Amino acid sequence: MIIPVMLFPSAIGRMLGSSDALLPLVREYILGFMPGELFGVWAALLLFVIRLDGSPRLAMWCNVVSAIANIFLDWFMIVYMGWGLWGAAVASALSMTIGGIIAMWYMLFAARQLRPIRLKWSRRSLLYSVRNIGYQCTIGLSALMGECTMAVLALIGNYIFGSYLGDPGIGAFGIACYYTPFVYMIGNAVAQSAQPIISFNYGTGDGRRVSSTLRVALLAAVVCGASASAAFMLLPEQLVELFINRSEAAFPLAVKGFPLMALAFLFFIVNLTLIGYFQSVERVRSAMVFALLRGLFFLVPCFIFLPMVFGETGIWLALGMSEMLTTLCIIAYMVRLR
Repeated sequence: MIIPVMLFPSAIGRMLGSSDALLPLVREYILGFMPGELFGVWAALLLFVIRLDGSPRLAMWCNVVSAIANIFLDWFMIVYMGWGLWGAAVASALSMTIGGIIAMWYMLFAARQLRPIRLKWSRRSLLYSVRNIGYQCTIGLSALMGECTMAVLALIGNYIFGSYLGDPGIGAFGIACYYTPFVYMIGNAVAQSAQPIISFNYGTGDGRRVSSTLRVALLAAVVCGASASAAFMLLPEQLVELFINRSEAAFPLAVKGFPLMALAFLFFIVNLTLIGYFQSVERVRSAMVFALLRGLFFLVPCFIFLPMVFGETGIWLALGMSEMLTTLCIIAYMVRLR
């Protein structure tokens, strides 16, 4: 994906809903940002393996170092060097590169048990490898859909906000999209932290430990989701002001929309946790269905129809309505299982 995006940045920008006025900026950011995505993908993959290898602190510090580097490089390239948007893109790319390099160094030189091995070219070994890859893809398909939810949110959101509110609306939504991945990472952390414990005890047949771990994970999801929602509801001006000045046309739109969008985050994190639970107990079809519901079948219609009924308010409520409907479906499914 990186090469096609780099070769056709303008076409990708238009496909993602960019207006002609914003397209030069979109193109500039894509060209500076995308080279770092190669390392970003490696980091996303390897950090999960590093945690399973018994080094959660290193995985945490990999993220922390990358984030600190991003903050410093943003200042250096935007303020000190005066590179503007291009500097912000390059800073993000370099910070992802740093995180990816740390993760790869661990896997190559410091891993305890889960380390790369040479592929055996015997027929049996290759068949086992194909089988395992297929099994991993099947189990992880719902996780892929969870990642795709963020892409669908950005894609359809840009079109809808641009249609109703123009470029200031896209700017306001863009600020929200900067914060939404943080909420996703929190939810993903809760889900991934519980998954090894749940899957291990499910494999040993210890249903009591599975249930207790799920309860702890759901409690953490509720607390984290409620905290994220409270921040968006109570501090919208402060959060928006970190990105743009109060004089910008997008500022009042974002301040008005943040409390409405905040309604999504409690359900957002709970859904990620429950879908992760279904993956852990090998209910792959259920996990896939609920991932599709929240990422496509509920989200897109909510973005289309809610603005028709509630206007601008409906746009901001779309994500929350989609996540809430998914939560209700999961609850109904789990009640039926009992």
